[in-house]
Amino acid sequence: MQASTFLPSFSVCVSTRDHPDGLRRTLQSIAASTMPPHQLIVCDDSSHDATRALMRDAYPDIPCLDGPRRGAAASRNRLLRAATGTHVLFLDDHATLGPTFLQQMGERLADDFIYRVAAGGNADALVLTGTAICAGECLRPQREDFLGQPLRQPPRRAARARPLCAVVLSSTVFPRALLERLPFDEWLDADYDVADLTGRAVYGCGCRIELIPSAVNQLDAQRPPPCAGSPAADAARMVTMLHRYGRSQHRHDKAALFLMLALPHNLGQHLHRSGWRGVAPFWATTRLLWQHLRLARGQEGSAERARAEVAAPMPRT
Repeated sequence: MQASTFLPSFSVCVSTRDHPDGLRRTLQSIAASTMPPHQLIVCDDSSHDATRALMRDAYPDIPCLDGPRRGAAASRNRLLRAATGTHVLFLDDHATLGPTFLQQMGERLADDFIYRVAAGGNADALVLTGTAICAGECLRPQREDFLGQPLRQPPRRAARARPLCAVVLSSTVFPRALLERLPFDEWLDADYDVADLTGRAVYGCGCRIELIPSAVNQLDAQRPPPCAGSPAADAARMVTMLHRYGRSQHRHDKAALFLMLALPHNLGQHLHRSGWRGVAPFWATTRLLWQHLRLARGQEGSAERARAEVAAPMPRT
């Protein structure tokens, strides 16, 4: 394909669960986009029929898939199986698409193709992330410290020199071919499946994440926050960083150092917060982390099956 004629095609994949009013706003915002998506599909993980009735009555032309009932990561993997565009954007029923978001992302991808891919680069090596507005606050990708926790202060020069491994999921455009190789890990909670995927993409596949600050989507202020600080979230964070240091960067010494620091740090946080009662959540975190590590080979097998499922076409309803 000539570089001057390349145009990306976007599959907008919307996950929803028991929030038909929010889903309606999301679909209305997509209809108002200055660049219509190549494909729009919905995955309904609801426990009642209100969302299905909305899709049947108001949006009969939009394919609506039954949710897997295994969480957000599983819903995204199911949507990916039905996606056909060159690039994928994941939204949920608490997000609305900015009018020019897809147009800005499309123009940047076309420029990248002309100036980099046409010279022999990889068309699937660029992930674009924008920003999101939630309750008047601008959400940007947050860099992490060595323990995987968001940096509260602006990063120092050495931290800025490291490649960006974070995204705002509802404002991120992924190459579909990349996600077919790296599906979301359904074992990880509190959105760490996204952090795990971006780390594998950057350090394992040589991808680059680029921030487009002017590409803005909106997030509902009532959107449920991830369960940060819970034993499940802490264990997921540790697993994510261990995978990043050990598997993606092939720095097993770095992974061992992380483990030696992360567990005492977690214990200290709980003791500082709750006194001796903090031993209980620390023990729960350690037990969950051990389960993740003990089942690592099984998870690798699950990942292989997920990749096979993603590659298999899925009938749309």
